[in-house]
Amino acid sequence: MALPMDITFISGQTFKIKGRTGITLTDPIGPTIESLNGEKKTFTGPGEYEVSGISIIGISTDDGTLFIYEVDGLRICHVGNLKKKLPENKLSFIGDIDILLTSIGPETIEIIQQIESYYVIPFDYESQEQLDKFLKDSGLTVEKMSKFSLKKEEIIEESSAQVIVLEKN
Repeated sequence: MALPMDITFISGQTFKIKGRTGITLTDPIGPTIESLNGEKKTFTGPGEYEVSGISIIGISTDDGTLFIYEVDGLRICHVGNLKKKLPENKLSFIGDIDILLTSIGPETIEIIQQIESYYVIPFDYESQEQLDKFLKDSGLTVEKMSKFSLKKEEIIEESSAQVIVLEKN
């Protein structure tokens, strides 16, 4: 029986994504991602990369680079500090996303509606009040946990998006 992919929140914009073949950190220091599979590599810009069976795609935006991780059949998009909606031509590069990792800002709800993922994990909010306002304004179901675990086959395709609030680990 296959183990689920796990996402844990470290701090700021940093998440640990653990799949069957490897572990990746998002934004450990500044705008980079680094694999923790014994072969440390850092990717800072657009391109296609693969480390220990984890596919990573960097797509340029006006606010930097967003990264898509393909782990155990799941597609996870980390939008970084994206401050405005994506142009249509960027959306076609992104494709289908299962889990969206997004900072909270004025355009966050529009970005969530654009990307249409099954799960949304917010980060980089300045206060509990800012998080609470986002959760209320989103109108989505909210679940709080210390670690988010998921297998591709557990996704219910007809369901609306759900917000997962992860505690710092």
